[in-house]
Amino acid sequence: MPEPSTAAFEAEVARALRSLEVDSSVPALDPLGDPAGAARAFAAEGDGAPLLLRAAPELGAPQRDKDARFGPAPRDPVWLRIERGASALRLAPLRLAGAAGGAGGAGEGAAESRDAVRVEVTAEQRPCCAAPTCTRERTHVAVWLALAPPVPARPGAAQRLLVAEAQDLDPGRAEALVEAVAAPLAAALRLPLATARGAEPPGAIAPRPLPEVAPAPALTAAALARFAIRSEGELLVVRDHASQGPRAAATRNALIGAVLLVAALALWIQTMRSASAGDSGIAIGVGSAAALLSLAGYAFLGVARFSSRYAARSVPVASFGPGRFVVAPWVSRTGAIDLRPEGRLGAAISAGEVHGVGVQPRGDRFAVEIESDHGPIDVLLTDREDVARYWRDAMDRAVASVRHPGGPSAKQRLRARSQAQPSTAAS
Repeated sequence: MPEPSTAAFEAEVARALRSLEVDSSVPALDPLGDPAGAARAFAAEGDGAPLLLRAAPELGAPQRDKDARFGPAPRDPVWLRIERGASALRLAPLRLAGAAGGAGGAGEGAAESRDAVRVEVTAEQRPCCAAPTCTRERTHVAVWLALAPPVPARPGAAQRLLVAEAQDLDPGRAEALVEAVAAPLAAALRLPLATARGAEPPGAIAPRPLPEVAPAPALTAAALARFAIRSEGELLVVRDHASQGPRAAATRNALIGAVLLVAALALWIQTMRSASAGDSGIAIGVGSAAALLSLAGYAFLGVARFSSRYAARSVPVASFGPGRFVVAPWVSRTGAIDLRPEGRLGAAISAGEVHGVGVQPRGDRFAVEIESDHGPIDVLLTDREDVARYWRDAMDRAVASVRHPGGPSAKQRLRARSQAQPSTAAS
C-alpha cells in the first residue's frame, strides 16, 4: 500500500490550528470516530481550558454520472474551538494552504467566529442490508450543531455541523449513544437540546448515562487530522485527507506518456527510413515497437488527463454500507463514492464474513487490517500505533453497525458444506 508524503498536509493542519490559537499537539475530540471518549470529555468538569472538537459540514445530494450512481461530493471536516458556558465558538477548516482568507463554505476559508444556536438530534430509518428477503431497518441517529448565519452573510456558509452519529437495529441503543454526546455538549455550550421528545432548555437538560464501551486512545490534533469517518448518504466512509488520490500521480503519468511518445516518434522516423532503404524486416520490427510505444504513451496521457480532473482533496480508504463493506471504493471525479458494491480491490464483502479488525506491524508502520473469510485486507497504514488502534476501534464499530444479525450467511453455509464434503469422502 503506497504511503503518501504527509509533510505538506501536516503543515497545512498546523496553520489552520494556529488560526484558532491552538497548538497541533493539544488533545482533540472526534465524536464521529470516538463518541464514547467525546461523551466523557463533555460530561467531565472542565478546568476552564477551551476544547478542540472536530466536526463535519453538511453534504449535498447524491450524484448521477451516466449509468453510475454516486454519493454526495465530500467536504473536509472543520475544527471547532469551544469554551464551556459560551455559545460563541471559533471555526477553522481542517487545513489552510498558504495565507488565510477567501470566501467559501466552512472548511474553505480562514478561521471565523460563529454563534451556535442549538444542538439537534435527528433520526431516520435505513435498510438493514442488501438481502432482498430482509425487511429489518436500522435507525440512524445524528447529532447536529446548528449555527447562526455569519455576519456579514456569506454564500455557502455552514448552517449545521455533524458532531456524532450512530446506527443500530435497536433504536434505543443508537439514541442512547448519541444523546450521551449531545446532552453534555448542549449543557457545556448552554444551548437548547432538540430531540424527538421535544426541546430541552439549557438549564433543564438531564444528564444521560455514559456509554459503557471503552473510549479509544486519546489523540492530539496532529495525530487525528489525517483520517476521518462520517456518513456520506447511507454509507459510512473512512477518508485519508493527506492523500490527493489520483491527482497525485497526474504529473508523473503525463511525463511518462510524453517520454513514450517521443521515443515512439523516433522509432517511426527510423521505420520510414528503413522502409525507404528497402529493409522491410527492420521496418516491420521497428514499426511494431513504435506502435506499442505510441499506444502506451497515449494510455498514460489519458490516465493523467483523468487524474488531473480529480477535484477532491481526500481519498476514501473504505466504505461501510448496508450489510457489507468495500476497501478502496471507486469514486467519481468529485471524490464521491460509487454506490455499486465493488471497488479497486474487488467486490464488496459481507460484514457477516468479518472475523475481526486488528492492528498489524508493517515494517516501521502499522496497518489496520480487516480479517474476513476472504483473508486479511489492509485498510489503512500509519506511522503511529495509537492512531492505528484508534481507527481499528472506529472500523470495528462501523462493521458492527452494518452487519446483518443472525447466523452464517448463505455463502458461509455453502463454503462450509463444500469444505466438509472432501473430508466425508475421505472417511
